[in-house]
Amino acid sequence: MTALPTNRGRRPAACALLAALLAALLAAPASAVSARWDYEAAYDNVAGGDWYRDADNESATLAWGESYVMMSLASMFRATGDLLYLDRLAHHIEGVLAHRDDHRGVADYRGVSGACWRNTSYQPAGQPYCYAVHSGMIAYPMAEFARLVAEHRLDAELAPDGETYGAKAARYLDAARQTAAYHDDEWNPAGYYVFRPSATFLDYAGRDQPLNQSNAMGRLLLALHAATGETAYRDKAVALATRFRAQLSTDAAGAYLWNYWGGSYDPYGEDVSHAGINIGFAALAASHGVTFGPADLDRFAATFVEHVYRDDATFSDYVGGGTVNGSGYRPQVGRWTLLAPARTTVYVAVRDLYDADYPPDEIRSGSLLLAQAYLAEFEPPLCPFFFYHVDWDDQGDHRKATAYGANVLTVPPDFVRGCLIPVEVSIPRATEVQQWDGAAYHRVASWRPSAGFVQRRIPYEPRWPFPYSSGAVLFQFADTFVAGDGIVLREPVSPDLPAITSTPPAAADLGAPYEYTPAGTGTPPLWWSLTVRPPGARVDPATGTVRWTPTAAGEYAFTLRLENDYGSAEQPFLVTVRAPAADADADAEPDAPVDAGLDAEPAADADTAADTDADTRRDAVAVADDTAGCGCRSMTAAPQGIACARLIALLAGCISIAAARRSAHRRRQGK
Repeated sequence: MTALPTNRGRRPAACALLAALLAALLAAPASAVSARWDYEAAYDNVAGGDWYRDADNESATLAWGESYVMMSLASMFRATGDLLYLDRLAHHIEGVLAHRDDHRGVADYRGVSGACWRNTSYQPAGQPYCYAVHSGMIAYPMAEFARLVAEHRLDAELAPDGETYGAKAARYLDAARQTAAYHDDEWNPAGYYVFRPSATFLDYAGRDQPLNQSNAMGRLLLALHAATGETAYRDKAVALATRFRAQLSTDAAGAYLWNYWGGSYDPYGEDVSHAGINIGFAALAASHGVTFGPADLDRFAATFVEHVYRDDATFSDYVGGGTVNGSGYRPQVGRWTLLAPARTTVYVAVRDLYDADYPPDEIRSGSLLLAQAYLAEFEPPLCPFFFYHVDWDDQGDHRKATAYGANVLTVPPDFVRGCLIPVEVSIPRATEVQQWDGAAYHRVASWRPSAGFVQRRIPYEPRWPFPYSSGAVLFQFADTFVAGDGIVLREPVSPDLPAITSTPPAAADLGAPYEYTPAGTGTPPLWWSLTVRPPGARVDPATGTVRWTPTAAGEYAFTLRLENDYGSAEQPFLVTVRAPAADADADAEPDAPVDAGLDAEPAADADTAADTDADTRRDAVAVADDTAGCGCRSMTAAPQGIACARLIALLAGCISIAAARRSAHRRRQGK
């Protein structure tokens, strides 16, 4: 289908209602979870999860290996809220701090044993030098740990070694401040760091550092400002960001282009690996309201979509294009994933590449582990598709396109957020997937021919939120069509949204372990988490088992969440912790219970598990929320698991009827 009518007339009310119901069913607050489990599959690949924490930086192992591992753990905490990742991050930071120069008792070329990690591999005679870029990469996750602990009020949490998160955060923040201060003499107020002039063995002694090297320090400065509130850190970050932004050129496609060392753009500019550091700084600056904003991130994303991403297996080595698939560059596009909120295409391009060529069990690089964490942190929810009624030959469990531009549709869970359409597809020729905006199609994915069926994702881009019919967004497959050999898609699978079906224990004894293993359903993979918890409570993301040992009597709130790639369900509940009964006659022997019935554990209050506002009355919608399992109160009567499939089928039928009516009308008009 190459052209589409834009004046569709009045849609049947029933179709509009079905579209609204489907959108409501899919509107459960969610971010997908499959990439989280991919990260877990990759994490233990090197040294059983220790990676490079026990290395020094003489060969830059900490700067270009361990730093990415630490960043990945912070990313996974941001993605999940699971304290496991802060425990792991603390474990890694402890190892890295033990190998800092002043802790090892080694010195740089000046004889200074400072708060840095010296390198000897880049200098011609092995002269020890502490690079600012290395310090920025290594110390940034330490300041980020402190920021996360403060933001989530986790000071009282105990790490596995018995030290509180608050105490660790204070130590790590102090260490990060010391590292930043070590490079103060290299700072130029014009907005960059310089190589120390006295390091005459360096080719560029006294000169400004390349953009990525200064900007690596920029991330550390932003995190330090967020954790301390000290304006001196922010002022330097602003200066860095302002200078970097001034080095950016904008091309006709609205994409940013820049060089390794700044200056007027010279094709093909910076390589995609070093660019990843610059983009990381710009994205972090934007999140802190420093110099960069959403429009800038959109331009960086355009760089990826227009110049780096060629197709699902081909990526340029430089921000402006040039050579492709360099072994040192191709896997590094994973660090561009943090631009996915600006363009869903960025996420799909990286995810399909990593699934095909860098699967979790083969990841042995810290930078690839960080990419896997970003795929978890920025993973959009899935949105099922359905076929347009024409240009497809129904062949049972799959359909084959019978014309150029065959279409599929989806109803996004949220029109202002991206989502991913999972497809199993056989691709006979190079194909562009394009999204309709009401007037034109736009490329959102490019696929190479495949040998049989492969898994791919189609990105819904919220920049083109056009509801073609009954609230559904339209996509087409554009290729050099050959009759009888069209693209083939398997029929979509109907997802089961998550539901929590068990009731938690409502009481616990002071000092005694409390445990609750919930029951839940939904299309796997599933991920359990606690969004509200008292200090010390932990949850197993695989089983949902909640463990906690209360240290004070009282009433404590929990909220247990179950997620899959399509949605989430939550179960808020209260646990009353009972203090030991006082011994009335103060003798040496405990009193025997007067009545066993008084000491027996009370039955769980039926209101407790469903009460969402911690009051004493039952919330009218709470039970309905739990039973629907979709997190959307308006859909409490929808049968679990089949609601999505039935609504999609009915909506597809409505669209087919409407299209048939339009076709009949055009025939009557002689068109």
